[in-house]
This record gives sequence, structure tokens and C-alpha cells, in this order.
Amino acid sequence: MDGHFDTEDQDVVIVGGGQAGLAVSWYLQLFGIDHVVLERDDVGESWRSARWDSFTLVTPAWMTRLPGLAQPQGVGESFTARDDFVALLHVYSRSLPVRTGVEVTSVRPGPTGYRLITSSGSLNARSVVAASGAQRVPVTPLMAARLHSTVTQIHASRYRNAAALPPGGVLVVGSGQSGGQIADDLARAGRPVFLATSRVGRVPRRYRGRDAHDWTQEMGLDDQSVEQARPDVVASAHPLLSGARGGHTVALQQLARDGVTLLGRLVDVSGRVLHFGDDLAENLHFGDEGATAFRRSVDEHIDRYGLEAGSPDWDPAELPNHQLGPSPRELDLITAGIRTVIWCTGFGPDTEWVDLPILNDRGHVVNKAGVTALPGFYTLGAPWLTHRGSGLLYGVGTDASHIARHLVAFLFGSPRPLPGRADAAPVDVPLAL
Repeated sequence: MDGHFDTEDQDVVIVGGGQAGLAVSWYLQLFGIDHVVLERDDVGESWRSARWDSFTLVTPAWMTRLPGLAQPQGVGESFTARDDFVALLHVYSRSLPVRTGVEVTSVRPGPTGYRLITSSGSLNARSVVAASGAQRVPVTPLMAARLHSTVTQIHASRYRNAAALPPGGVLVVGSGQSGGQIADDLARAGRPVFLATSRVGRVPRRYRGRDAHDWTQEMGLDDQSVEQARPDVVASAHPLLSGARGGHTVALQQLARDGVTLLGRLVDVSGRVLHFGDDLAENLHFGDEGATAFRRSVDEHIDRYGLEAGSPDWDPAELPNHQLGPSPRELDLITAGIRTVIWCTGFGPDTEWVDLPILNDRGHVVNKAGVTALPGFYTLGAPWLTHRGSGLLYGVGTDASHIARHLVAFLFGSPRPLPGRADAAPVDVPLAL
């Protein structure tokens, strides 16, 4: 649904038509609350346009738990490709009040609570849910401006495939999930690849006969609350892992065996000369420690409950690479044949439209479990909003339910009884379209 508004007044306006905004819309519709979802592009647009062609969800298909989504039986360890997931979101949104092609440019105090200015007119809302993406705006370091003009540079969000890049070598900056997977994709395409590593943990794709996420779910880690987790765990990046090609372990030592040149952290750029830290060995060790800690926790869980499990084998991808020597501290782009730099340096929040005193100096909405200091203003979709699963499709429904119940209490003064499950028809969408 698109076009101008039929009415200027809504009980709730949800800004953002990704999985978070759609999930809270599903609950509000279940509660019978008047609302609208505003999406500036198309449903699931960031999944389509900000992911590379071979992108596959890292989490197994069974972890795609949008509220009301019919879960197929016997999914096993299948992983959902980018285009299949976008198609799923489109089908899921059809029964919800979504208006696409409507960009919200400002939200301020209004006569009924909040006044939103959009590309299709203005409207008043008693409440607003900011679900426009806590990790949507590409972030590149300031040193990118000092890169030699003859070198093409893009953010990971603009990478599509190896063939779309200029001929020659490629430097990937950052070895988190995006950097590791893009380096792997480029190496498989036969491109010369250099990877500036970073301090990121990893886990094996499978251990003792089961997927890593099967173990984290069984051990209750995905449901661990913010209060239960150590601050360093909350602040850490997602571990290095891939769902591509049936799901596999991504280890720096295996990337080196596949022909990727590993480097330390990129610390500075001087035109055509790149400067790296002397921390490659430390970054390799940090990843190994994370994998070892994961295995230890699984082994302890198995022993504690006397579970049947496979043997504690190591994934060949994680075996040490004894050919790795000291990495260069300095590299000349032209001499090394590097013609493209891909910045896998993260994303920031999409909150420029929020003209309210609830943003911190990084542009994030200040909140506690999605509830801000302003009555009726909520946020949704950020990692660790309430628990470890908040940043995963596995946990978005839990957070959406939490926000929807707060909204009901705010709008009506007391909680409204949740309709029986028979009153809410499930969305019958297969996970592999």
C-alpha cells in the first residue's frame, strides 16, 4: 500500500518496514490497535540492496521466528538465501498496514503526542515506534578520505559480487562476519584478496554433530537477558560464521590456505601507502580462544545433563596454518596490485529523522529495553535490546511483543487481554520459497 494518507491521525506510527517493524505491527493488529507502518523504500529493502548476491542468513532457517509465521517441519540445517528472505518478508507484510515509498523526515512533539513530517504529507500519532534500523547507515573511518584517488573504494553494503569490481586485487578491511564472508566470496571467484583483520571471535559451524546455533539455543544463550550478560559480551561483535553453501566455518587460517593474504589491523592511510598494526597473531589467537571457549561450554553442558552427542572433532577449517609468518606493517597499493578497497567497518543507526532529545552522541535512541524517556516513543530492532536474541530473527518477535504490550498499557491505561491464538491466523509462509 502506498500513496497519500487517508487520515492524519493514528494511534501508532511504526517507522521502518523491516522484520522489526513488521513484527510489532503483527502484534498491534492482533490487539486491534489502529496503526500504520511507514517504509521509505520497499519492504525488506536493506536486505535486498545492502547485501551481496551470494549472501545467506547466518542463522539456520528454524531461527526465523517472526510472530505468526508458520514454521515448516523438518527444516534441519537449511539456510535462507538473501532473495528468499526478502520474498518471505513481502508475503508476511501483505496482511499488515504497510505504506511503502513514504520517507519520514522529521518527528517532533505534536497535538496528540507526536507530529511526523513525511514525503507523503504529515500526520499525528499518539505513539511512535522507531524501527528504521539500528545498524543501517554505512560507517567508514576518516582515513578513507586519504586513500589514493586511483583506487575504487566501497562499503560492504555496496558489494555485490567479484565480477562487478574493477580488475585487480581487493583489500577487505575488517574481519567480522561481513568481512570474512566477502573475503571468502572473492577468493572463491579467483580474485587476489588482502584482508585487514580485526579482533573478532568465531565459533565452529557445527560441533559434536549439531549446528552451533542448536547448542546456543539449547543452552539458553540466545535468551540470555542484558542484565545476565557480561558487558564485554554485550559489546562484542557477532562471531565469524557463514550460512553460505549449506553453512560452514569461517576461520582466518583457512582463508589464508585459500589464498587470502592476512594483515594486521589497518591503522592509517597515506595515499597509496597503507599502514597496519603488528596484531595479526593476536587476532588469530582471539578467534581461536572464542572457538575453544564455545567447545568447552558445549562439552560442559553435555556432561552436566548426560546428553548423547557426536565426537568432539575439530573442523578442518580451524586447524593451525603453520605457513603463516609475520605480516607486513606497510603496503603500497599500486605495487601490491590492489585496485579496490571494501570497508567492512559496520553500520550506524538511521535516526536523522528523530528531532527529539533522546539521541546519544552516536545517534542511537537512548532507551531501556526499547522504552524511551518520552511517553509513547519506543525503539525496536537493536542488538541486545532486551536479550542476546534481539539482534537475530530468532528474538525479534520477543522484543516486538514486549513493545506492543507497553503500547497497549500506554494507550489504554492498562493491559488489554491478548486474543486467543484462534483469533490470529498464522502467516503460512515457507522458509524456502
